[in-house]
Amino acid sequence: MINQDHFTYLWPTLFGSFYNSDHFIIKNELIKYIEEYKKNNPKGRRSGENYKLYESNYDLHFQKNEALNNLFKNFMVKCFCETAKEANKKYSNLAGKSDLGVTFTDSWFIHYEKGGFVVPHSHGQCSWCCVYYLQIGKDSSKKNGGTYFQKPTQSRGTSDFGSYYNKFLHMDFEPVEGKMYIWPNHIMHGSYPYDGNEDRIIISANAQVSIMRDGKPLKTL
Repeated sequence: MINQDHFTYLWPTLFGSFYNSDHFIIKNELIKYIEEYKKNNPKGRRSGENYKLYESNYDLHFQKNEALNNLFKNFMVKCFCETAKEANKKYSNLAGKSDLGVTFTDSWFIHYEKGGFVVPHSHGQCSWCCVYYLQIGKDSSKKNGGTYFQKPTQSRGTSDFGSYYNKFLHMDFEPVEGKMYIWPNHIMHGSYPYDGNEDRIIISANAQVSIMRDGKPLKTL
């Protein structure tokens, strides 16, 4: 009705949280692959946001490894699709599509040294990004090797009840082995320095989610 009161949320920021039930089945094989990768590529990839860590090239999803294929095809693909459906549920003609396809544009692992961290940055050429905690150590916490996300809009400095929901400038996420977080590509994020006794290893990926038609993804809607 025209005169009925209602609320509308514009441009919300969606974060997905998923747990891989097969984590402890594939964990050791993934770590074995990473150790072998580092032996064959001792220098690793270095970029401006890195500090005291080893980073692989951005092509893990192309590697022929059974454990990696299990992680990407049987877990990550489903999680990216579920996140995209939730984000677009308002558009029922699109969100209900079962024939979705995921294209990985980048994927890599990071093996942190003691004190290593990643400074705030964002990703391009994708719609969604993720971090998967392969190994974190018993002493990991939100402030010890955890991932944090920065508020995408500027704060106006108000502190009354009306704007309390908009108060927080960043949010810390708890690192848990086998858990994966997904977020929109524009969100600035980083990791706290890790000061633990067990190596901290994560796997990340950038992805595009498309509606499939005749076996091909639709580029635009």
